[in-house]
Amino acid sequence: MRARRCIGRMMVAVLLSYCACSSSGNPEARPRGSLTTDTDSQSLPDKDQRLEFLARYLRFKSPVADAEYVIRYQDNSGGAIPGPSDWDIRAVLQVERQGAAWHDGWVACAGGASDARQPGVDTGWAQPLLDRRPQWRTLRSSPRCYRNPRTPASFAMLYEEDGIVLYRNTSERGVPTTQ
Repeated sequence: MRARRCIGRMMVAVLLSYCACSSSGNPEARPRGSLTTDTDSQSLPDKDQRLEFLARYLRFKSPVADAEYVIRYQDNSGGAIPGPSDWDIRAVLQVERQGAAWHDGWVACAGGASDARQPGVDTGWAQPLLDRRPQWRTLRSSPRCYRNPRTPASFAMLYEEDGIVLYRNTSERGVPTTQ
């Protein structure tokens, strides 16, 4: 009987301790909600909401005037056993200036930065996004290709004179970008 009371008190103490920790007043300790999504920017009603939503998944490296994108993000940070998240972000960005900031610290694709026809670099996913804006359908400048050295499946194709960046960031490893 005494053992049961002791176990009961321990359970109450553990429960109270858990509740005190989970209701912390520290905003960084509060969960931010799941980032899981499968969103096409066409589902958002206006430019401001498109850019606000995109900013949850992509840090803007220079001012962005407009964007069209498809984001597939599986947030695996919650649950009993958290794990790494999986994502595929495909975006066409109209940047106001400083397009070079989008490839800062990245390396030119094999064959040189000015060669957009790289083996394994497929920008076919971007054409439907480019077609959503008449001014994006005919780009004047030659693209320059850059890869993220930390995640080689991620790249940026910069059309500097047009102020357009084709941006793909994916967590997929070992999967060619020619999907």
